[in-house]
Amino acid sequence: MKTILSAIAALAAVALPASAQDVPIRFTLDWKLQGVHAPFYLADQRGYFAEEGLDVTIDQGEGSAATITRIMSGAYDAGFGDMNAIIQNAATMPEDAPVMVYQIYNQPPFSVVTKADGPVETLADLEGRTIGSPAGSAVTVLFGALAKAADIDTDTIEMVSVAPNLQEQVLVQGQVDASLVFNVTSYLNLIGLGLNPDEDFPGFPTAPRVSTSIPTA
Repeated sequence: MKTILSAIAALAAVALPASAQDVPIRFTLDWKLQGVHAPFYLADQRGYFAEEGLDVTIDQGEGSAATITRIMSGAYDAGFGDMNAIIQNAATMPEDAPVMVYQIYNQPPFSVVTKADGPVETLADLEGRTIGSPAGSAVTVLFGALAKAADIDTDTIEMVSVAPNLQEQVLVQGQVDASLVFNVTSYLNLIGLGLNPDEDFPGFPTAPRVSTSIPTA
């Protein structure tokens, strides 16, 4: 907790003069409120931000890659976003690239999820299939890199844009053969549908050892 607080304090120092009091920080999450966001809300609830002279406003996100866009546009000062999107923007727009101040995950929750009794048993089986993916999601952006590494012909794959809150439903209903998800979110969503994620929905990690981070403008 103190480590995360230090990271938020560090980004405040980057964003505004060190002498400022009650520094306002507009902070965006990567997605709708869930368990992985608890440290930020706990720090606020316990007054850790206030103790450091920070007035932090926390808003839900619309995708970890989209978080970076929010920060670069100036709509937010900092956020819980995708490291890969930071690297991508640093390469294409170095003068506007956000700064990563702290890594949260040592392995991200990016996964390709399929039904255990479905047609996809290996990554190679994705060829010729339909995949559901939400816009603005880091896992969607990274799928191209996964496909290249696994020698998957993406021209044979039909990508279907799916609302994030419907990813599990369309997979269960057979509208898609696989879904690109954050496993920490999808796991609980499947339980909410009365299903057993461990037995019924194997997942393939798409980007091991790539971290989600807290970037600041």
